[in-house]
Amino acid sequence: MKNKIVVIDDESSVNYALKRVFQEEGYDVETFSSIPDISDIKDADLLILDIRLKNQSGIDFLKTIKNSDLKTLPVIIVTAYATPENFMDATFYGAFEVVKKPFTKDEILNLVKKVFNSKVNDYKDYQDTVSVNVIANSEKMLDVFKMVGVAASSDIPVLITGETGTGKDVIARIIHERSYRSKGPFVALNCSAIPFELFESELFGAKKGSFSGAVKDITGKVKLADGGTLFLDEIGDLPYRLQSKLLRFLENGTFYEIGETTEKRVNVRVICATNRPLQDMITKNTFREDLFYRISSLSIHLPPLRERKEDIESLMMYFLKLANEEFNTHVYGFTKEAIKEAQNYPWKGNIRELKNVVFKRVLETKYGYINSLNLDYTCEKCDVLEEIIKQFIYSTNEEEIKGMIENLEIKIIKILLEKYENNKTKVANILGISRNTLKSKLKIKDTEDL
Repeated sequence: MKNKIVVIDDESSVNYALKRVFQEEGYDVETFSSIPDISDIKDADLLILDIRLKNQSGIDFLKTIKNSDLKTLPVIIVTAYATPENFMDATFYGAFEVVKKPFTKDEILNLVKKVFNSKVNDYKDYQDTVSVNVIANSEKMLDVFKMVGVAASSDIPVLITGETGTGKDVIARIIHERSYRSKGPFVALNCSAIPFELFESELFGAKKGSFSGAVKDITGKVKLADGGTLFLDEIGDLPYRLQSKLLRFLENGTFYEIGETTEKRVNVRVICATNRPLQDMITKNTFREDLFYRISSLSIHLPPLRERKEDIESLMMYFLKLANEEFNTHVYGFTKEAIKEAQNYPWKGNIRELKNVVFKRVLETKYGYINSLNLDYTCEKCDVLEEIIKQFIYSTNEEEIKGMIENLEIKIIKILLEKYENNKTKVANILGISRNTLKSKLKIKDTEDL
């Protein structure tokens, strides 16, 4: 028996082309130019649905399907309106995939084959979403928002990865606001900002007098997040001895407050984020492998801003609007040269850095147009060096770090000597040290004239 594909699109050319393509592949095909009665598609094995039809909403029909006897029917959404909201809504309400028009014959056929090769089409109970304003035009970010929709439709732990400043906290909040927990609290804890000795009490709470400094009862973040979402930012900074306690909490939802012998239970969804290489940390025994797999049931990676240049101009205009409102300035926009300047800059601090630069230039300009962002490429080099050092430290154990400064110093000297053809006098002057100090650092035993 042939697999039957139903196509719903208000463009007759699309219906005709898809019908021909699918029939050539041996599928049974039926097309509609408007949304039919649900009983008319009851024998379908796959639905291809346009997101926006004349005076009709494909998303609304998708909701109807997923709340009917056809809830397991796989649906591929196609759309010429590739907005983050459309992508999130489609995957939230159970679409198998979202495809941006125009698409190729091979692209749609590969998806259809993927559907029919899939053995299971899971269905979740979905609720209406909270509208969220997000800015994204790039393919990479639209893929991110597909995953956001999937994450919002379930209750599994999510791990968001990406460089500093890419907006991991924003994505976590969007997932919460679009989930059934949206009416519950969203509680964030930055793991890198809490002193080691206070971490357990911040996370799980403590009774008055249970430790030095506990002058009153402390309500932990897990309890504050009951019924909602707990967002653990920079999870890679969670102290190793607490990782087993977090793992236990994730597995059964129970915990003990410090100084309390009664076990408590809460209903919390956990989202984690990190800019650190957790896999490398597992190898170095600084992050538990079992915890990693527990928090990363679903992983979402945010690309750095330099890999989503299509979004830069829109982000600039958004931050310009915010800056004008905050400072009561009257800056109307950016010249083409300023936009090009921004698109060619690597943005090591990502969206956060872009926002700071735009706010600074709005304050300096006050009125008219911004001709240049006055980007400091010297700072860019410093940022690169800082990132290299940071990655090394995070992926290195304490014993190896001990001799790091001395070893780094020697390597710098040797590289400079290579660059300046062993001119030791010049290298000593560049480093601002005496020739005897240079001798000592390199452990030169001969008495040659420097």
